[in-house]
Amino acid sequence: MKIIHTGDLHLDSVLESNFDPAIASQRRKELLLTFARMVEYAAQQRVRVFLIAGDLFDTAHPAPDAESYVMSQIAAHPEIDFLCLSGNHTDGYEPCNPPKNFKTFPQKTFGSYRYDNVVVSGSENNAAYHDLDLNEQDVNIVMLHGQIGDSITDLTVINPKFYRDKHIDYLALGHYHRNRKEQLDERGVWVYCGTPEGRGFDEAGEKGFMLLETNGRKLSSVFIPFAKRTIRLVSVDISLLFSQREIEKQVEAQLQGIPKDDIVRVVLRGIAEPDMHKDIGQLRAALEGRFFFVSVTDESNISLRPEAYEHDVSLRGEFVRTVLKSGLSREDRERIIRCGIQALNGEEVDE
Repeated sequence: MKIIHTGDLHLDSVLESNFDPAIASQRRKELLLTFARMVEYAAQQRVRVFLIAGDLFDTAHPAPDAESYVMSQIAAHPEIDFLCLSGNHTDGYEPCNPPKNFKTFPQKTFGSYRYDNVVVSGSENNAAYHDLDLNEQDVNIVMLHGQIGDSITDLTVINPKFYRDKHIDYLALGHYHRNRKEQLDERGVWVYCGTPEGRGFDEAGEKGFMLLETNGRKLSSVFIPFAKRTIRLVSVDISLLFSQREIEKQVEAQLQGIPKDDIVRVVLRGIAEPDMHKDIGQLRAALEGRFFFVSVTDESNISLRPEAYEHDVSLRGEFVRTVLKSGLSREDRERIIRCGIQALNGEEVDE
């Protein structure tokens, strides 16, 4: 039997904290389409159970058209059971006229669904581990939503020690947005499936879902990359560079091989000399249209070496020495020196 483990889809997310309204609107549609593609993949692979380990939507009150679209995809495949946890974003969510193959779990204890010798158990309460009673002879999958931790007092945290030696083969988790798989005990594993699509630059990297397959009393699992677009953080060290041209060439080299349909953020890092010519606006303009969406951020630091300006008799040297001797924080000194040198050079001031 084949099973999909997904979660944290956050469908109908606003997304405008990372993108402009037009891009955000397109990405909202793409996230819904990715769910539809996953359902179609499940049907083609003859998947019997589709596990959603929480946060199907981004809120407990999704837009009616988004909810209708998702439920219509589920209803179109009655041969697949969709077992869904609420999660922290959709706590209290109650679908309007859900199809019969959309199934949920109890709020305070564990509920189970059996498929021959495969039993899927789940609960909205991470503190209900003492209610979990599993048959050693079954293939046991347990669903929870929350953060893995070692606390024995914070019962909102999922402590793996509470689920060891309970005959669990696969602990299907949601909440953490990256794929992660660890050994639970001698018999089983605990797995975060990750989110199937990155929604912002804090969710960069390969995204997808877990495909499980049972064979008798054995269970195997594999990660399936599935996102329409990959979000990529491209770090560029400008420490040994001296001009805008060199920066652009270094950025270009780092971008080689990235598909044009991906979402890219270029991050400038390293230590730069204060008088280094660096135009972030020009760099953004040079990359415009290269990818579905591209942004540039400057996280480089300015070299604050007093000895480099000790004998500089120019106005620039006097300015830098004065700022370096001030009692300002390093961040403020860097900002003032950067802006001051841009002004002295007749350039447009960034801030």
